Amino acid sequence: MNIEDIEAYAESLAKNARKASRVLRTLSAERRNAALKLVATKLRQQKAEILAANKIDLEASAGKISDSMMDRLTLNDARIEAMAKGAEEIAAFADPLGRILEARELKNGIKISRVAVPMGSIFFIYESRPNVTIDGACLCFKSGNAVVLRGGKESLKSSQILAGIFRSALTESGIDADAVQLVENPDHALVTKLLQMNDYLDLVIPRGGERLIRAVVEQSKIPVIKHFNGICHVYIDKAADLAKAKDILINAKTQRTGVCNAMECVLFDRHLDKAAVLDLVKALQDKGVEFYGNAECVKELPNVTDIGDESNYHHEYLALKSSVKFVDGVEEACEHIEKYSSRHTEAIVSEDTAAQEYFAANVDSSSVMLNASTRFADGGEYGLGAEVGISTDKIHARGPMGVESLCTYKWILRGNGQVRG
Repeated sequence: MNIEDIEAYAESLAKNARKASRVLRTLSAERRNAALKLVATKLRQQKAEILAANKIDLEASAGKISDSMMDRLTLNDARIEAMAKGAEEIAAFADPLGRILEARELKNGIKISRVAVPMGSIFFIYESRPNVTIDGACLCFKSGNAVVLRGGKESLKSSQILAGIFRSALTESGIDADAVQLVENPDHALVTKLLQMNDYLDLVIPRGGERLIRAVVEQSKIPVIKHFNGICHVYIDKAADLAKAKDILINAKTQRTGVCNAMECVLFDRHLDKAAVLDLVKALQDKGVEFYGNAECVKELPNVTDIGDESNYHHEYLALKSSVKFVDGVEEACEHIEKYSSRHTEAIVSEDTAAQEYFAANVDSSSVMLNASTRFADGGEYGLGAEVGISTDKIHARGPMGVESLCTYKWILRGNGQVRG
Protein backbone atom coordinates (compact mmCIF):
# COMPACT_ATOMS: atom_id res chain seq x y z
CA MET A 1 0.00 0.00 0.00
CA ASN A 2 1.23 3.51 -0.79
CA ILE A 3 0.75 6.31 1.74
CA GLU A 4 -2.45 7.57 0.11
CA ASP A 5 -4.01 4.10 0.24
CA ILE A 6 -2.95 3.65 3.86
CA GLU A 7 -4.52 6.97 4.86
CA ALA A 8 -7.75 6.15 3.01
CA TYR A 9 -8.00 2.67 4.53
CA ALA A 10 -7.31 3.93 8.05
CA GLU A 11 -9.85 6.71 7.72
CA SER A 12 -12.44 4.30 6.33
CA LEU A 13 -12.01 1.93 9.29
CA ALA A 14 -12.26 4.76 11.80
CA LYS A 15 -15.26 6.43 10.16
CA ASN A 16 -17.10 3.10 9.86
CA ALA A 17 -16.48 2.42 13.55
CA ARG A 18 -17.86 5.83 14.53
CA LYS A 19 -20.95 5.31 12.37
CA ALA A 20 -21.60 1.83 13.81
CA SER A 21 -21.11 3.09 17.37
CA ARG A 22 -24.07 5.45 16.97
CA VAL A 23 -26.32 2.45 16.31
CA LEU A 24 -24.83 0.30 19.06
CA ARG A 25 -25.38 2.85 21.81
CA THR A 26 -29.16 2.33 21.58
CA LEU A 27 -29.23 -1.34 20.52
CA SER A 28 -31.22 -3.40 23.01
CA ALA A 29 -29.51 -5.90 25.29
CA GLU A 30 -31.70 -8.66 23.80
CA ARG A 31 -30.38 -8.03 20.29
CA ARG A 32 -26.78 -7.79 21.45
CA ASN A 33 -27.09 -11.04 23.39
CA ALA A 34 -28.75 -12.87 20.51
CA ALA A 35 -25.93 -11.84 18.18
CA LEU A 36 -23.32 -13.09 20.65
CA LYS A 37 -25.08 -16.46 20.91
CA LEU A 38 -25.10 -16.67 17.12
CA VAL A 39 -21.33 -16.01 17.13
CA ALA A 40 -20.91 -19.01 19.46
CA THR A 41 -23.00 -21.22 17.15
CA LYS A 42 -21.02 -20.17 14.09
CA LEU A 43 -17.68 -20.79 15.81
CA ARG A 44 -18.71 -24.39 16.45
CA GLN A 45 -20.14 -24.83 12.96
CA GLN A 46 -17.02 -23.47 11.22
CA LYS A 47 -14.42 -25.21 13.37
CA ALA A 48 -12.84 -26.96 10.38
CA GLU A 49 -12.39 -23.69 8.49
CA ILE A 50 -10.90 -22.01 11.58
CA LEU A 51 -8.39 -24.81 12.06
CA ALA A 52 -7.45 -24.74 8.38
CA ALA A 53 -6.74 -21.00 8.53
CA ASN A 54 -4.79 -21.43 11.75
CA LYS A 55 -2.70 -24.17 10.14
CA ILE A 56 -1.58 -21.67 7.48
CA ASP A 57 -0.47 -19.23 10.21
CA LEU A 58 1.35 -21.95 12.13
CA GLU A 59 3.20 -23.22 9.07
CA ALA A 60 4.23 -19.69 8.08
CA SER A 61 5.51 -18.96 11.62
CA ALA A 62 7.33 -22.26 12.28
CA GLY A 63 10.94 -21.60 13.26
CA LYS A 64 10.43 -17.83 13.22
CA ILE A 65 8.86 -17.23 16.64
CA SER A 66 9.40 -18.66 20.13
CA ASP A 67 7.74 -21.82 21.42
CA SER A 68 5.60 -19.74 23.80
CA MET A 69 4.43 -17.56 20.91
CA MET A 70 3.65 -20.66 18.83
CA ASP A 71 1.56 -21.95 21.73
CA ARG A 72 -0.38 -18.68 21.89
CA LEU A 73 -0.88 -18.77 18.12
CA THR A 74 -2.22 -22.34 18.11
CA LEU A 75 -5.94 -23.05 17.95
CA ASN A 76 -7.46 -26.47 18.58
CA ASP A 77 -10.87 -27.96 19.33
CA ALA A 78 -10.67 -27.03 23.02
CA ARG A 79 -9.65 -23.42 22.36
CA ILE A 80 -12.38 -22.93 19.77
CA GLU A 81 -14.93 -24.34 22.22
CA ALA A 82 -13.54 -21.97 24.88
CA MET A 83 -14.13 -19.05 22.52
CA ALA A 84 -17.70 -20.19 21.88
CA LYS A 85 -18.40 -20.64 25.58
CA GLY A 86 -16.85 -17.25 26.26
CA ALA A 87 -19.25 -15.61 23.82
CA GLU A 88 -22.18 -17.34 25.52
CA GLU A 89 -20.96 -16.35 28.99
CA ILE A 90 -20.62 -12.72 27.95
CA ALA A 91 -24.12 -12.84 26.45
CA ALA A 92 -25.41 -14.05 29.82
CA PHE A 93 -23.89 -11.12 31.74
CA ALA A 94 -26.16 -8.40 33.03
CA ASP A 95 -26.41 -5.48 30.63
CA PRO A 96 -23.66 -2.99 31.56
CA LEU A 97 -25.47 -0.15 29.79
CA GLY A 98 -28.19 2.02 31.29
CA ARG A 99 -27.13 1.25 34.88
CA ILE A 100 -28.01 4.06 37.26
CA LEU A 101 -24.70 4.74 38.98
CA GLU A 102 -26.07 7.61 41.06
CA ALA A 103 -29.43 9.36 41.39
CA ARG A 104 -30.77 12.18 43.56
CA GLU A 105 -33.01 15.23 43.47
CA LEU A 106 -31.53 18.72 43.58
CA LYS A 107 -32.94 21.48 45.79
CA ASN A 108 -34.55 23.06 42.73
CA GLY A 109 -36.51 19.89 42.00
CA ILE A 110 -34.39 18.68 39.07
CA LYS A 111 -33.82 14.93 39.20
CA ILE A 112 -30.21 14.11 38.33
CA SER A 113 -28.77 10.72 37.50
CA ARG A 114 -25.43 9.34 36.32
CA VAL A 115 -25.96 6.57 33.76
CA ALA A 116 -23.57 4.00 32.25
CA VAL A 117 -23.05 4.41 28.49
CA PRO A 118 -20.57 2.96 25.94
CA MET A 119 -17.14 4.48 25.36
CA GLY A 120 -18.03 4.65 21.65
CA SER A 121 -15.44 3.32 19.21
CA ILE A 122 -12.37 1.42 20.37
CA PHE A 123 -9.08 0.59 18.65
CA PHE A 124 -7.91 -2.72 20.15
CA ILE A 125 -4.32 -3.76 19.38
CA TYR A 126 -3.06 -7.19 20.41
CA GLU A 127 -0.32 -9.63 19.52
CA SER A 128 -0.52 -13.06 17.92
CA ARG A 129 -3.28 -14.67 19.98
CA PRO A 130 -6.17 -15.27 17.57
CA ASN A 131 -8.64 -16.09 20.36
CA VAL A 132 -8.35 -12.46 21.48
CA THR A 133 -10.07 -11.51 18.21
CA ILE A 134 -13.26 -13.09 19.56
CA ASP A 135 -12.74 -12.13 23.21
CA GLY A 136 -12.15 -8.46 22.36
CA ALA A 137 -14.99 -8.27 19.87
CA CYS A 138 -17.44 -9.90 22.31
CA LEU A 139 -16.56 -7.60 25.20
CA CYS A 140 -16.68 -4.45 23.11
CA PHE A 141 -19.96 -5.43 21.43
CA LYS A 142 -21.63 -6.44 24.70
CA SER A 143 -20.77 -3.04 26.15
CA GLY A 144 -22.20 -1.25 23.10
CA ASN A 145 -18.87 -0.26 21.55
CA ALA A 146 -17.72 -0.55 17.96
CA VAL A 147 -14.20 -1.99 17.69
CA VAL A 148 -11.35 -1.93 15.20
CA LEU A 149 -9.19 -5.02 15.85
CA ARG A 150 -5.52 -5.23 14.97
CA GLY A 151 -3.85 -8.55 15.76
CA GLY A 152 -0.30 -9.68 15.13
CA LYS A 153 0.75 -10.43 11.56
CA GLU A 154 1.48 -14.06 12.52
CA SER A 155 -2.22 -14.66 13.28
CA LEU A 156 -3.67 -12.80 10.29
CA LYS A 157 -5.38 -15.76 8.56
CA SER A 158 -6.87 -16.99 11.83
CA SER A 159 -8.04 -13.51 12.81
CA GLN A 160 -9.56 -12.92 9.39
CA ILE A 161 -11.83 -15.95 9.60
CA LEU A 162 -12.75 -15.25 13.24
CA ALA A 163 -13.59 -11.61 12.54
CA GLY A 164 -15.51 -12.74 9.46
CA ILE A 165 -17.60 -15.12 11.57
CA PHE A 166 -18.45 -12.31 13.98
CA ARG A 167 -19.36 -9.94 11.13
CA SER A 168 -21.56 -12.55 9.47
CA ALA A 169 -23.41 -13.06 12.77
CA LEU A 170 -23.99 -9.30 12.97
CA THR A 171 -25.27 -9.15 9.39
CA GLU A 172 -27.69 -12.05 10.00
CA SER A 173 -28.87 -10.25 13.14
CA GLY A 174 -29.65 -7.07 11.19
CA ILE A 175 -26.81 -5.14 12.84
CA ASP A 176 -24.17 -3.04 11.09
CA ALA A 177 -21.25 -5.44 10.53
CA ASP A 178 -18.82 -2.55 10.92
CA ALA A 179 -19.40 -2.77 14.66
CA VAL A 180 -16.49 -5.25 14.37
CA GLN A 181 -13.70 -4.56 11.87
CA LEU A 182 -10.30 -6.17 11.47
CA VAL A 183 -7.23 -4.37 10.16
CA GLU A 184 -6.35 -6.83 7.40
CA ASN A 185 -3.10 -5.25 6.26
CA PRO A 186 -0.12 -5.84 8.61
CA ASP A 187 1.65 -2.62 7.60
CA HIS A 188 2.69 -0.79 10.80
CA ALA A 189 2.00 2.51 9.06
CA LEU A 190 -1.71 1.68 9.32
CA VAL A 191 -1.47 1.49 13.10
CA THR A 192 0.29 4.85 13.17
CA LYS A 193 -2.46 6.42 11.06
CA LEU A 194 -5.26 4.91 13.14
CA LEU A 195 -3.63 6.25 16.32
CA GLN A 196 -4.10 9.75 14.88
CA MET A 197 -7.84 9.29 14.24
CA ASN A 198 -9.01 11.00 17.43
CA ASP A 199 -11.98 12.53 15.60
CA TYR A 200 -13.47 9.05 15.15
CA LEU A 201 -11.91 6.72 17.73
CA ASP A 202 -12.47 7.23 21.45
CA LEU A 203 -10.08 4.81 23.12
CA VAL A 204 -7.03 2.67 22.36
CA ILE A 205 -6.33 -0.58 24.24
CA PRO A 206 -2.94 -2.15 23.44
CA ARG A 207 -2.49 -5.67 24.76
CA GLY A 208 0.99 -7.11 24.44
CA GLY A 209 4.60 -6.55 25.41
CA GLU A 210 6.06 -3.38 26.90
CA ARG A 211 7.68 -2.34 23.62
CA LEU A 212 4.34 -2.43 21.80
CA ILE A 213 2.55 -0.48 24.52
CA ARG A 214 5.21 2.23 24.79
CA ALA A 215 5.17 2.69 21.00
CA VAL A 216 1.38 3.11 21.08
CA VAL A 217 1.53 5.64 23.93
CA GLU A 218 4.19 7.68 22.13
CA GLN A 219 2.25 7.81 18.84
CA SER A 220 -1.39 8.05 19.90
CA LYS A 221 -3.56 11.17 19.89
CA ILE A 222 -6.31 9.01 21.41
CA PRO A 223 -6.50 8.16 25.15
CA VAL A 224 -4.72 4.85 25.85
CA ILE A 225 -5.48 2.31 28.59
CA LYS A 226 -2.34 0.32 29.22
CA HIS A 227 -0.08 -1.74 31.37
CA PHE A 228 3.60 -1.74 30.59
CA ASN A 229 4.63 -4.87 32.46
CA GLY A 230 3.81 -7.12 35.39
CA ILE A 231 6.50 -6.95 38.07
CA CYS A 232 4.48 -8.84 40.68
CA HIS A 233 5.75 -9.46 44.22
CA VAL A 234 5.01 -12.08 46.85
CA TYR A 235 5.99 -11.10 50.41
CA ILE A 236 6.44 -13.95 52.92
CA ASP A 237 5.79 -12.43 56.34
CA LYS A 238 7.31 -13.70 59.60
CA ALA A 239 3.81 -14.86 60.56
CA ALA A 240 3.27 -16.84 57.34
CA ASP A 241 1.83 -20.33 57.26
CA LEU A 242 4.78 -22.01 55.54
CA ALA A 243 2.68 -24.67 53.79
CA LYS A 244 0.52 -21.92 52.28
CA ALA A 245 3.63 -19.95 51.39
CA LYS A 246 5.16 -22.87 49.50
CA ASP A 247 2.00 -23.56 47.50
CA ILE A 248 1.51 -19.88 46.67
CA LEU A 249 5.12 -19.31 45.61
CA ILE A 250 5.19 -22.37 43.37
CA ASN A 251 1.88 -21.44 41.76
CA ALA A 252 2.68 -17.74 41.36
CA LYS A 253 6.05 -18.42 39.71
CA THR A 254 5.74 -21.74 37.87
CA GLN A 255 2.11 -22.40 36.88
CA ARG A 256 2.62 -20.15 33.83
CA THR A 257 5.78 -18.10 33.52
CA GLY A 258 5.15 -15.96 30.45
CA VAL A 259 2.12 -14.07 31.78
CA CYS A 260 1.83 -10.65 33.36
CA ASN A 261 0.43 -11.92 36.69
CA ALA A 262 3.29 -14.34 37.40
CA MET A 263 5.54 -13.56 40.37
CA GLU A 264 8.77 -11.80 39.42
CA CYS A 265 10.14 -11.09 42.92
CA VAL A 266 9.85 -12.83 46.30
CA LEU A 267 10.45 -10.87 49.50
CA PHE A 268 11.35 -12.75 52.69
CA ASP A 269 10.96 -11.28 56.17
CA ARG A 270 14.40 -11.38 57.86
CA HIS A 271 12.73 -12.70 61.02
CA LEU A 272 11.66 -15.90 59.30
CA ASP A 273 13.42 -19.07 60.45
CA LYS A 274 16.40 -19.53 58.10
CA ALA A 275 15.66 -23.23 57.60
CA ALA A 276 12.13 -22.32 56.51
CA VAL A 277 13.43 -19.80 53.98
CA LEU A 278 15.92 -22.33 52.59
CA ASP A 279 13.10 -24.87 52.26
CA LEU A 280 10.95 -22.39 50.31
CA VAL A 281 13.84 -21.44 48.05
CA LYS A 282 14.68 -25.09 47.41
CA ALA A 283 11.03 -25.84 46.53
CA LEU A 284 11.22 -23.23 43.77
CA GLN A 285 14.68 -24.26 42.63
CA ASP A 286 13.49 -27.84 42.37
CA LYS A 287 10.91 -26.52 39.86
CA GLY A 288 13.75 -24.99 37.83
CA VAL A 289 13.55 -21.42 39.15
CA GLU A 290 16.79 -19.41 39.04
CA PHE A 291 17.21 -16.65 41.63
CA TYR A 292 18.77 -13.19 41.26
CA GLY A 293 19.45 -11.05 44.31
CA ASN A 294 21.63 -8.56 46.15
CA ALA A 295 24.76 -9.35 48.16
CA GLU A 296 22.78 -10.37 51.24
CA CYS A 297 20.81 -12.96 49.26
CA VAL A 298 23.97 -14.31 47.63
CA LYS A 299 25.47 -14.78 51.10
CA GLU A 300 22.40 -16.29 52.79
CA LEU A 301 20.90 -18.44 50.02
CA PRO A 302 22.32 -21.12 47.71
CA ASN A 303 22.76 -20.61 43.97
CA VAL A 304 21.68 -16.97 43.79
CA THR A 305 23.15 -14.82 41.00
CA ASP A 306 24.44 -11.46 42.23
CA ILE A 307 22.49 -8.71 40.47
CA GLY A 308 25.14 -6.12 41.31
CA ASP A 309 22.88 -3.14 40.66
CA GLU A 310 19.56 -3.11 42.50
CA SER A 311 17.90 -1.62 39.42
CA ASN A 312 17.51 -5.27 38.38
CA TYR A 313 14.55 -5.39 40.77
CA HIS A 314 12.69 -3.53 38.00
CA HIS A 315 13.14 -6.56 35.71
CA GLU A 316 10.26 -8.64 34.36
CA TYR A 317 11.61 -12.12 33.55
CA LEU A 318 8.58 -13.94 32.07
CA ALA A 319 10.61 -17.12 32.62
CA LEU A 320 11.64 -19.54 35.37
CA LYS A 321 13.63 -16.76 37.01
CA SER A 322 12.88 -14.58 40.02
CA SER A 323 14.39 -11.72 41.97
CA VAL A 324 14.74 -12.27 45.72
CA LYS A 325 15.32 -9.94 48.67
CA PHE A 326 15.20 -9.90 52.48
CA VAL A 327 13.20 -7.10 54.17
CA ASP A 328 12.59 -5.99 57.74
CA GLY A 329 8.88 -6.72 58.01
CA VAL A 330 5.78 -5.62 56.16
CA GLU A 331 6.70 -1.91 56.23
CA GLU A 332 9.93 -2.44 54.30
CA ALA A 333 8.19 -4.91 51.97
CA CYS A 334 5.71 -2.17 51.06
CA GLU A 335 8.55 0.34 50.58
CA HIS A 336 10.31 -2.05 48.18
CA ILE A 337 7.07 -2.63 46.25
CA GLU A 338 6.42 1.12 46.09
CA LYS A 339 9.84 1.60 44.48
CA TYR A 340 10.01 -1.35 42.11
CA SER A 341 6.45 -2.52 41.40
CA SER A 342 4.68 -1.96 38.08
CA ARG A 343 1.39 -1.53 40.02
CA HIS A 344 -0.03 -4.78 38.66
CA THR A 345 -0.46 -7.40 41.44
CA GLU A 346 1.20 -8.01 44.81
CA ALA A 347 0.61 -10.70 47.46
CA ILE A 348 1.30 -11.16 51.15
CA VAL A 349 1.40 -14.52 52.91
CA SER A 350 0.72 -14.00 56.62
CA GLU A 351 -1.54 -15.17 59.43
CA ASP A 352 -1.17 -11.76 61.12
CA THR A 353 -4.33 -9.75 60.41
CA ALA A 354 -2.60 -6.46 61.20
CA ALA A 355 0.17 -7.23 58.69
CA GLN A 356 -2.41 -8.18 56.07
CA GLU A 357 -4.36 -4.95 56.56
CA TYR A 358 -1.19 -2.83 56.52
CA PHE A 359 -0.17 -4.46 53.24
CA ALA A 360 -3.64 -4.01 51.71
CA ALA A 361 -3.75 -0.32 52.70
CA ASN A 362 -0.19 0.61 51.71
CA VAL A 363 0.35 -1.30 48.46
CA ASP A 364 -0.76 0.84 45.51
CA SER A 365 -1.37 -1.82 42.85
CA SER A 366 -4.43 -2.71 40.82
CA SER A 367 -4.81 -6.06 42.66
CA VAL A 368 -3.66 -7.01 46.17
CA MET A 369 -3.76 -10.65 47.28
CA LEU A 370 -3.91 -11.73 50.93
CA ASN A 371 -2.82 -15.37 51.24
CA ALA A 372 -3.51 -16.08 47.57
CA SER A 373 -1.46 -16.41 44.38
CA THR A 374 -0.86 -13.45 42.07
CA ARG A 375 -2.11 -15.70 39.26
CA PHE A 376 -5.70 -14.93 40.29
CA ALA A 377 -5.38 -11.43 38.78
CA ASP A 378 -7.50 -12.27 35.76
CA GLY A 379 -10.86 -11.19 34.38
CA GLY A 380 -12.18 -14.75 34.23
CA GLU A 381 -11.14 -15.42 37.83
CA TYR A 382 -12.82 -12.19 38.94
CA GLY A 383 -16.08 -13.24 37.31
CA LEU A 384 -15.75 -10.62 34.57
CA GLY A 385 -15.60 -13.15 31.72
CA ALA A 386 -12.94 -12.66 29.09
CA GLU A 387 -10.89 -9.50 29.52
CA VAL A 388 -9.51 -6.99 27.06
CA GLY A 389 -6.49 -6.55 29.29
CA ILE A 390 -5.26 -5.63 32.76
CA SER A 391 -4.85 -1.92 33.32
CA THR A 392 -2.22 -0.54 35.68
CA ASP A 393 -3.52 2.97 34.99
CA LYS A 394 -5.63 4.80 37.56
CA ILE A 395 -7.81 6.56 34.97
CA HIS A 396 -10.32 5.28 33.69
CA ALA A 397 -10.12 1.56 34.44
CA ARG A 398 -7.85 -0.40 36.77
CA GLY A 399 -7.07 -4.10 36.99
CA PRO A 400 -8.75 -6.76 34.79
CA MET A 401 -11.04 -5.03 32.29
CA GLY A 402 -14.40 -6.64 31.57
CA VAL A 403 -17.55 -5.16 30.06
CA GLU A 404 -18.16 -2.55 32.76
CA SER A 405 -14.65 -1.17 32.26
CA LEU A 406 -15.57 -0.47 28.64
CA CYS A 407 -18.32 1.90 29.73
CA THR A 408 -18.23 5.52 30.75
CA TYR A 409 -21.19 7.59 31.96
CA LYS A 410 -23.25 10.65 31.24
CA TRP A 411 -25.37 12.88 33.45
CA ILE A 412 -29.10 13.10 32.74
CA LEU A 413 -31.13 15.88 34.36
CA ARG A 414 -34.94 15.79 34.36
CA GLY A 415 -36.56 19.10 35.07
CA ASN A 416 -39.92 20.84 34.82
CA GLY A 417 -39.02 24.21 33.36
CA GLN A 418 -36.35 25.20 35.88
CA VAL A 419 -33.93 27.99 34.87
CA ARG A 420 -30.77 29.06 36.62
CA GLY A 421 -30.88 32.42 38.35
